[in-house]
Amino acid sequence: MIKKVALTFAMTGICYAVSAQTITDALRYSTTNPTGSSRILATGGAAGSLGGDYSSMFINPAGVAFFKTSEAGFSLGFQNSSNTGTYLGTKGSDNRGNLYVNSAAFIFGGSKKNPNSKWENFSIGLGITRTNNYNDQVYYRGVNKESSFSDNYLIQLRGVTDPNLLSSDGQYAHGADLAYKTGLIGPHTTNGQPDGAWESIVPVTTGITQENTFLSKGSANEINLSVGGNYSDQFYIGGSLNIPQYHYESTRTFRETNTSSTQSPLNYYDVVEDLTTDGVGFNTKIGLIYRPVAPLRIGLTYVSPTWASFTDNYITSMVTDTKDFGVQVANSTETNNGYSDESKYNITTPMKGIASLSYVFRPAGGDMTKPSGFITADYEYTNFSSMKMKMKNGGPNDQADSQTLNQAIDNTYQAASNFRVGGELKLNIFAIRAGFAYYGNPYKISGIDGSRTYYTGGVGYRNRGLYLDLALVYGSNTRQDQPYTVLPNQENVPSPKPADIKNNIANVTATIGFKF
Repeated sequence: MIKKVALTFAMTGICYAVSAQTITDALRYSTTNPTGSSRILATGGAAGSLGGDYSSMFINPAGVAFFKTSEAGFSLGFQNSSNTGTYLGTKGSDNRGNLYVNSAAFIFGGSKKNPNSKWENFSIGLGITRTNNYNDQVYYRGVNKESSFSDNYLIQLRGVTDPNLLSSDGQYAHGADLAYKTGLIGPHTTNGQPDGAWESIVPVTTGITQENTFLSKGSANEINLSVGGNYSDQFYIGGSLNIPQYHYESTRTFRETNTSSTQSPLNYYDVVEDLTTDGVGFNTKIGLIYRPVAPLRIGLTYVSPTWASFTDNYITSMVTDTKDFGVQVANSTETNNGYSDESKYNITTPMKGIASLSYVFRPAGGDMTKPSGFITADYEYTNFSSMKMKMKNGGPNDQADSQTLNQAIDNTYQAASNFRVGGELKLNIFAIRAGFAYYGNPYKISGIDGSRTYYTGGVGYRNRGLYLDLALVYGSNTRQDQPYTVLPNQENVPSPKPADIKNNIANVTATIGFKF
């Protein structure tokens, strides 16, 4: 059962009444981070033309054609995400760390079967890699004297004179109905009868302390089956079938506390929104690597859109603490037979095009006492305005809701260019690496910058078919978080300014691999 809730796309400045999905979901599941083994992560994630590393299959499947022997690799990672939020002139901070499986793969290298053929070998790769990590924790607070989260309940209920309608109409289940049941709001009366106006016990004019805590976890992982062929040690072609899997959980707790008025009965109230999302999709990659001369490698990759289906389960609860009645609790499951609300939808992510260049240098005569290494770079283009959402709840509003979401996507997002560059310097069996990655801004709206930068480095050991690698990836970005947007109203109650969030992420990964 899907219930309608009032949601606002603050980025577009337009308020829509749609189902629980927002265009932020489309961006979340269309966004990827640098991925692969520790060797590739240490060089900025640039692997579109390099080959010779198992994680090249996750970017350009032609890379598996470089393998003439078989190999297995496994990577573990630890991520720490720290955030500082500034809201209405006040700062707050929080951080979260987690251990995870970064990637794993088997490469089954081929050998030349026909001495008269220019096809040197065909190889197969099977692996899994983490493409995004959703573990995060954000906290910010500030004092607001202009609006309250509860203002939307009053605006939404204007004209409603029968409070009993709230529990029978699904559009109020995640908001106004909970506020009424816990005593946060109530109908205004004239001569003892409701007159269609509503009142809140939140003392906005004297100032209320607002706190927003957001906790998320989960990941996007992609299972990859790649096949590559090596033609005359000059042309390497490959293709892959990929199954992305998504799991996302979030809890957002918004609290307003009365710290200024002795006249109001309110102590505080909390609104807690819990969301769990699971999804699975499908995409393909086709790649080519051309080696015109031995040191130089040129790569091209086409990544199809991902066609994915998702299921959301969400619950909203409210706790209101007053001087007169103590703590009152209400939950959206009370109007849904004890179950969370469910929503199904499809997302089509944008296609990607990747152009890559690598230069590999080796000492003359194979003298291992002299340094060797490579320099590599990727350019990636993706158009986020081409994302699509399609509601699949079987209701009469599915088509209209889908059109509204897709129009908001077109109004909000744009094409972005991503750059990854890195290099390795190897002396005998040891290597040092460094890199940089820049992911462009997906927002077309002036003043909103969603770009990301990553600085990378690492070390490695390779000897007798065994390799051990370590990598550090440090990323930073700034973003804005709109705690709520006040619906259009006659009183001109304004929305609060968004909170500015500064995010720093540190990833440490370790990879072990061997030939067999």
